[in-house]
Amino acid sequence: MKLDIIIPVYRNAAMVRDCIRSLAPHLAEISDCAPRLIVINDSPDDEDVERYLASSEAVRSIGLILRNKENLGFVRSVNKGLALARQRGAGALLVNSDTLTYPGTLAEMVAVLHADQQIAFVCPRSNNAALSTFPQMPNPLCDADSPPETCHRAWQMLRHHLPRYTLAPTAVGFYMLIADHILRNFDPLDEEFGVGYEEENDLVMRAGKLGYRAAMANHAYAYHAGSASFLLKDMDLRSQQEGNLTKMMERHPEFLPLVRAYEGTVDYRAETQLKSLLPTPQGRRKVALNLLTMGTHHNGTNELIVNVIRWLEANPPRDFDIHAICKPGVAEFHGFADFKSIRIEEKIRPDYALSIFFGQPFDLHIVNLMEYLAPINIYGMLDVIALDCSNLRGQDDIEPMWRHVAENADGVFFISEFSGQTFRNRFARHFRTNAYTRLLPTRLSAYREVGHGASGGSDHVLVMGNHFKHKASEAVGQLLAAALPNMPIVAMGGVASKDGNLTFAASGAVPEAEMDALFANASVIVLPSHYEGFGLGLVHALSRGKPVVVRDIAPVREILESYHATDGVFLFSDDQDLPALVTQAAQFGRSSADDRDAADWNDWASGFWAFAETLFDDPALMERLLRRIESSDALKLAHRLKDKDDIAFQPEGQVRQVSLAVLFALPDEIFVQSLYKNFLGRPADPSGLDHYVLSLRNGASKKKVTKAIMRSDEYKANASRIHIVDRWRLML
Repeated sequence: MKLDIIIPVYRNAAMVRDCIRSLAPHLAEISDCAPRLIVINDSPDDEDVERYLASSEAVRSIGLILRNKENLGFVRSVNKGLALARQRGAGALLVNSDTLTYPGTLAEMVAVLHADQQIAFVCPRSNNAALSTFPQMPNPLCDADSPPETCHRAWQMLRHHLPRYTLAPTAVGFYMLIADHILRNFDPLDEEFGVGYEEENDLVMRAGKLGYRAAMANHAYAYHAGSASFLLKDMDLRSQQEGNLTKMMERHPEFLPLVRAYEGTVDYRAETQLKSLLPTPQGRRKVALNLLTMGTHHNGTNELIVNVIRWLEANPPRDFDIHAICKPGVAEFHGFADFKSIRIEEKIRPDYALSIFFGQPFDLHIVNLMEYLAPINIYGMLDVIALDCSNLRGQDDIEPMWRHVAENADGVFFISEFSGQTFRNRFARHFRTNAYTRLLPTRLSAYREVGHGASGGSDHVLVMGNHFKHKASEAVGQLLAAALPNMPIVAMGGVASKDGNLTFAASGAVPEAEMDALFANASVIVLPSHYEGFGLGLVHALSRGKPVVVRDIAPVREILESYHATDGVFLFSDDQDLPALVTQAAQFGRSSADDRDAADWNDWASGFWAFAETLFDDPALMERLLRRIESSDALKLAHRLKDKDDIAFQPEGQVRQVSLAVLFALPDEIFVQSLYKNFLGRPADPSGLDHYVLSLRNGASKKKVTKAIMRSDEYKANASRIHIVDRWRLML
C-alpha cells in the first residue's frame, strides 16, 4: 500500500516545524509504502508559517505543499489531501500539526493495519487522544502540563502490558491511518462538520456499517498538544464540539452507546488502573496498607500488622510511599500514628500501585475495595479454618471469594508451610497466584516486648483460646477444673463467669493490662486449639519462660523445629492426658528455647517486602488483572443472586443493571444524559441537563449529582427496577 501523510497547517510555525522534524526522519520505516508528505497551509496570511515552508529544511522533508488562497478550515483542507491520495491509489495518514512522532510509530501503525483484513483505521496511543489516551491522564508521572518526553516515558513504562492492538469503537483523528480501499469506496470527510470535531468519527461509523474496524496500535505513540490550531481561531470551541456531537448522534445513533460499551469492557477498565503503577517524577509509587478492619484491640493479626509497620518505619522503602488506610484512633491505639514513614489516610482513592490486606477477606466489600484501590493486590491467607470448620463454613459465603483470591490475586502470603499447603490443597485447581510462604518469627526476643508484666508468678493455669469450638478452651477448661480441683483454672471463652476453681474470661473483652497480668501470673499456659495457622501463644509463652502444654498439630511442630532445642514444652494429642501434663508442667519451672537460628521480624518483614516488590515486574500482571475483573464481575453477580430480597429476583427484563464506574468515566454532558436514561428511564429534559452540567462545571462531583437524582421521587418510583452493581462507590 502506498501512503500519503497529510498535515493540515494553521499558524504556529514553531509547532509545525517541530511536528515535521519529529516525523520526517522516520519515513524510512515505511519505505515500502512509498510515503509522501503532503502539507496543506491553511493560513496563507501567516508569514512565519510560509517562511518555514519555504526553507530548505522543509523543502527537503515535504513531498508536496498545498497553499490555500483563503482559510478553508480543517475538514476541507484534509479533503484536498485525501483527493490526492485517492488519485495515487494510496492510503492516508492524517497528522495534526500539534503532534510529535516517535521512533517506530509509523511502522507499527502500518503493521497493525495489515494485521487483520477488517482493520481499516488505526491510531496510536497518546497523552491526549480521548479513548486512545494511555496511560490515562492525569497520572502520577504526568498531567496536562507535562512536557512531551515525560508523557512519552509514561507510555513507555506501561506499553508492555498491552497487546499489539485493541479494537475500538472509533479512531481519533489527531493521528489516523486510513486504508486505501476506504478512500476508494467512501466519500471523504463530511464538510458539514465545518472546521472540525467528529468528522473522523463520522467516516469510521460509515465504514463500520459495512464491517470495517478501527484499532489502536498500542505499541505506537504520538504526542498531542491538543486543539492547538482551534485555539488560535476566533471560535466557540465548546459550541462547535457539542453541535457536531449532536450531528453525529443524529446520523449514527449507535456511536455513543458503542463508546459507552467500550468503556465498560474489561480491557478498558484494566487500562485505567494501570496508570497507578507509574511512579511520581521523584520515582516513588504509592502503597496502601488496607487496615480498615483493624480494630482497637490486640490479636494475632494486629500483632503481625504492627510489626510489619514498625519494620517499614525503620526501613522505609526507597521508591515507595506507604499509606495506612485506617481511622486515626486505630493508628493511635497501635502506636504508629506518629511514624514518619507511614502516612495515615482515611480517604479511599484508586491511586495506589499496590494494596495489601493482612488477613483473609470475609466480606465481598473487602475484595471490591482492594481491587478499587490498586491494580496489584496482596492478601494474607493466614489459615483456612473458616472453610474447614463446618459450623463456620456455613455462615459466610467465603469459598467463592477465596477461590477468586487464589486464582486472581497478584500475591498471597502464608505464615507457615502448613497454612500455605492447606490453602493450596483447598484450591488446587485454581491456585495461580504468587506466594510468599514463611513461618512467622520464632526468635523469642521478637515477642518479649509484647508482654509488659513480670514473667514470674504461679497463681493459676491459663487456657488460651476464645469462644470458637476449634479453640477447645471452654471444654479443656472444664476438664482441667474437674480433674485438678485444687488448681485455679482461667480459661478464655465466650462469656465471663466463675464456678468453683474455674474462671471464664471473655476473650476480646479483657483489657490489655489485665490480659497481660493473667499471662504473667500463670504457672502454666495451655494451648488446646485443634487448628491454627501459626501458634503465637506458643512463642509468647516461650518468650516469657512459661511452661506450655500445647496440642501436637502441624504448625506447632514447625515452630518447634525452628529451634535447636526446647525445655518446658509438653505436647499432647489426647485431652485425657492433659491433667497429668499440666501437673508436670506446673512443677517444671521456666521454659526455654535455643533460638540462635530463628528468624525475627526483620527477617520476615524484609522477605515479605522483597516479595511485594517482585510483583511489579510480573509478566502476567495484565493478564491477571483482566482475569480478576472478569471474575470479580461474576462474583458480584453471584453474590446478588443469592440475596432473596435483591431486585435481581424480579421477573427477567424488569431490572436494569447500572455500573457507576462506567457512568463516572463519561464526559459531563454524556454522564448526565446517561444518568437520566438509566435512573429515570427517559431522556434528560433541557432544564435538568443544563442544571446538572453547570453543577459539574462548577465543581460538583458526579457522585453528588448521582445522589441528587436518587433523592428524586421519580427515581424512587423506578428504584425497584434498577440494580447498581457497584453502589459502594457512593460511600467513598
